Amino acid sequence: MSRRPFRLSVFSSVAISALVLSGAVNAQESEPASTEDDTVISVIEEAPAEAESRQDKIVVTGSLLARDNFASSSPIQVITAEVATLEGLVDTAALLQGSSLASGSTQLNNTFQNFVTNGGIGAQTIDLRGCGDTRTLVLVDGKRPGPAGTRGSIAALDLNVLPQSIISRIEILKDGASTIYGSDAVCGVVNIITRDTVDSLELNFQTTRPFDSGGEQYSISGAYGFQLGDSANFTLSAEYRLSEELDASERDYLDCTRDYVANPNGGGLIDRQNFSAQGVRPTTNCSNLYHNTVIDSFTGERLVPSPDGLVGATGAGIFIPGYRPRVGTGYTPAGVAYFEDILDGQFLDNQDFVPRNENISLFGTADVDLGGIAWDTELLYSSRKTNVEGWRQFFPVVGSATNAAGNNPAYGYINDPAYSNSVNGLVQIVAPFPTSNDIELDYYYASSSLSGGFAPGVLDGWSWKVDGSYSRGEGSYGGSAILLSKSGDWNYDGVADVDGDGFADAISPPSIDFLNPDILSGASASDLVAAVGGYQTGNTIYEQTTFTGVLAGEVFELPAGPVGLGFGAEYREFSIDDQPGVLTQGGDIWGSSTAGPTKGTNSVSEVFAEVNVPLFKGAPLAEDVEFSGSVRAFDYDIGGSGSIYKVGLNWQITPVLRARSSYGTSYRAPALFELFLEDQTGFQSQTVIDPCINWADTTNPSIRANCAAAGIPDNYTGTGSSALVITSGGGELLEPETGDTFTAGIIWTPTFADLNIAVDYYEIEIQDQITSLSAAQIVGGCYGTTTFPNDFCALFERAPGTATIGAYNVDNIQAPTLNVDSQSQNGIDLEVRYTNEFNFGTLIIDGSVNWAFERYINVFGSDFVSGISDNDFNGTIGYPSVVGDASIRLDRGDWTYTWFTDFIGRQDDNRYYSADYNDPQAYFALTGQYKVFTEAQWTHGMSVRWTGDTWTLTGGIRNIFDEHPPQVSDLVQLSAGNTPAAATGYDIYGRRAFVNISKKF
Repeated sequence: MSRRPFRLSVFSSVAISALVLSGAVNAQESEPASTEDDTVISVIEEAPAEAESRQDKIVVTGSLLARDNFASSSPIQVITAEVATLEGLVDTAALLQGSSLASGSTQLNNTFQNFVTNGGIGAQTIDLRGCGDTRTLVLVDGKRPGPAGTRGSIAALDLNVLPQSIISRIEILKDGASTIYGSDAVCGVVNIITRDTVDSLELNFQTTRPFDSGGEQYSISGAYGFQLGDSANFTLSAEYRLSEELDASERDYLDCTRDYVANPNGGGLIDRQNFSAQGVRPTTNCSNLYHNTVIDSFTGERLVPSPDGLVGATGAGIFIPGYRPRVGTGYTPAGVAYFEDILDGQFLDNQDFVPRNENISLFGTADVDLGGIAWDTELLYSSRKTNVEGWRQFFPVVGSATNAAGNNPAYGYINDPAYSNSVNGLVQIVAPFPTSNDIELDYYYASSSLSGGFAPGVLDGWSWKVDGSYSRGEGSYGGSAILLSKSGDWNYDGVADVDGDGFADAISPPSIDFLNPDILSGASASDLVAAVGGYQTGNTIYEQTTFTGVLAGEVFELPAGPVGLGFGAEYREFSIDDQPGVLTQGGDIWGSSTAGPTKGTNSVSEVFAEVNVPLFKGAPLAEDVEFSGSVRAFDYDIGGSGSIYKVGLNWQITPVLRARSSYGTSYRAPALFELFLEDQTGFQSQTVIDPCINWADTTNPSIRANCAAAGIPDNYTGTGSSALVITSGGGELLEPETGDTFTAGIIWTPTFADLNIAVDYYEIEIQDQITSLSAAQIVGGCYGTTTFPNDFCALFERAPGTATIGAYNVDNIQAPTLNVDSQSQNGIDLEVRYTNEFNFGTLIIDGSVNWAFERYINVFGSDFVSGISDNDFNGTIGYPSVVGDASIRLDRGDWTYTWFTDFIGRQDDNRYYSADYNDPQAYFALTGQYKVFTEAQWTHGMSVRWTGDTWTLTGGIRNIFDEHPPQVSDLVQLSAGNTPAAATGYDIYGRRAFVNISKKF
């Protein structure tokens, strides 16, 4: 699927055409030289005046050299700080993640606290084009701050540490720039340009409040600037930002998870109705947390609170007053399906979907002129506190509170003479357990640089710059836990089975009766916490030190202008020390994500160079053509060494038409967590990862044959505990990723209107991609291919059919970090800007669109026995093919009126399933229409701003038509309700008003 020949042919054609035309132009200029030397002299003499008329040169993102804005061969998108004010965006993450280059992929935001994610709970990062946040480099004023976060998986900068009030603009480089910035700049670079001057004291207050409760946001910031003479300028700014929690119960589309299966003939949903003891309204059939259940470990029969007042014991002799064996799925005489399980509870109303975040930031700059040498310094301190509340299941395998000789009739008993061994009467209870997580992160960043020129007569036109930076993130992550030593769980892996009865010996007798209905229902959750709960705190430190030196200038003149050259060197050292809590390190933790200490250091030494060559200027069909090239060599202490390059061509064909193209290689060294991560555990539902569940219903012949060959029944339902997933670092076996990036674009700026239209085609290929495969990829790779068994099958275990609990369940999935084959994508970016002054005001229209043609991952090469060739995920949920945003703005005197729009395209996960869910499928004994796609959606907002001499007032509404995230069936990975977790491009807050008040003194 490689398009390398195509892109090379395009680039070569453009370059050859430019060189041929350049030769023709130079020949035309040379002809007079053979007959009239004064003609040549006049041309040369006029050159300085021509140069003076050009734009002032600046160093743009993606280059070492000063140049005018036109001269970049790489596409750059600019987002101004004003956008945040006019659109009611309170934090930096919202400003970046909402751009068209980011909204087309799943972004790590505040809605993933129930998942194991890079950076830990509350971290927010930026992922351009869906390549992964480790392949998008974030800079502050052209310098690389170190990552921040908690736990061992830290690789990207947490955007929470950057206060929005310091931002002047954001430049997003849309292609790779590893030759200029080094590792991680694979799919793009985000350069946050800060304010360097503040004329007077400024105060700003902003709030965003949804029309429904929950999710309120507040921001207060101030900035002050002053000068010391004419040679020193200083700025100080501070920001406090609070984002209140949004409980899932505060939004209808987050509150209630249903099967979400429709009648294929119309008439709405046919989801099972709630006939449980809580089913006052049968159609209130939420499935938010399965609990209040006792499962017979030997027969599998489940006892639930009796919906009809009838009670009874199971065949194993389990008796609990008020409980009886449930009807799993029953049917009324009218054929309506129903359930009797307890799947919801009022206590879940306080479960956070978006956690509470509190940020404090301080930022200062100093620009000092030391007699021709510029000394620039930036200091940043940021503190974040994140608090999350939620619920989880506690499902140990336990015995009765009293033995057969002393049953407790108040809470029931477990007694059956048929059981004569020591495992008499084991059951599995399912009870709710409250959770809390508390994150504190302090981030320090300092950067200082010296720059200047040379004495007259020494390297005229050359400049130098040296800078150093240091960052340190100190994080603590505390959270509630269930103590293994107090869990009373008889079936916990790793506990010795001394008596050889097939079950792990009891860890310690529980201090409470687990059969107490108040424990099972959550009414006495505090008693359960007191009996089995604990609390632990882990700590993470990430440090980075960088030194860089650059020398740049003009080496000689060509007829079309001076040749620019820049070169330099960089040294960077970075380390991580993550120490999980004592419960995790001591192994005294039940059923939670765990990890061992992650500690390590790496360093890199690099040299780099860039050249800019003007090929011709002022010729027909060649107003201005420049060639650029850059190279970089690197040597990591751990991660290897190598070199990369990039070439670009910028061709101003006519005054209204410009073409640009670039091709380059890139690299990404393994992040510290990818190298040193100790075993980190998480959990995945059996139904999410196992293709052998109900494999008789699949049409995939490989799954049918392989699951049957494994001895799994065709009606296996996946009932049992979640699967343990173990992720670990790859160590020195990991190699750096390498990549190729190609772009080609056209920019049209007609003279009849103030209009700018840019269309850029891009291709990105990444080889030896560093990743940890998902549990679904590993298990699916075992059974879903024509080769069985294969190497995927050795990465997990499956319980035997004779297992008392969880027969045939998948467990202990090993997901090490490793180099896979490749990732590739291509598509088109479109940007449009129109400005016109009418008699009623100035109209400005901006729009940008990203259209991805293809995004795929080749998992392994031919040396890995898998049978899988590629995984095309373009257009799936979380990765829409088309996204865009636009704004229409009218400036009229002191007033500004803005209408802004975001678009996200249709997404469909149907390709992930063996059955075609676009067609009706079996739903228990019925036939229903599942929904595994999300609709395209337009979201609109508006604002009005008044600007006075010292006051500025802005007010508006986001999501003015109150669009909600599309809902999907529970086959799709959900975050809350039936809202898909991966579809972060949709608005989850709903309609909300915002106000911004600014005052200058």
